[in-house]
Amino acid sequence: MDYAIYKTIDGKNPRVIHRFRQPECNHRAKQAAQTKLNEMWQHVLQRPLIHKNPQGTKDDFQYDHMTSVQTSEHIRFYIAKL
Repeated sequence: MDYAIYKTIDGKNPRVIHRFRQPECNHRAKQAAQTKLNEMWQHVLQRPLIHKNPQGTKDDFQYDHMTSVQTSEHIRFYIAKL
């Protein structure tokens, strides 16, 4: 089964960020997707002033991205079947 990492902003319009196909990943597409998602999660954790309220599991993470002093967008990245 092929997997992808999706991104949503405020829960709307999910879009594919990265694709992981079984033949390209030695039939370990989900593991490759989880590794990439973990790298992205570490990137978010290194910027606590921009990314507020981070939460995550092995298959998804989410945070609030500050767009200005008073407004923010809720960003979510998750792994799902392609």
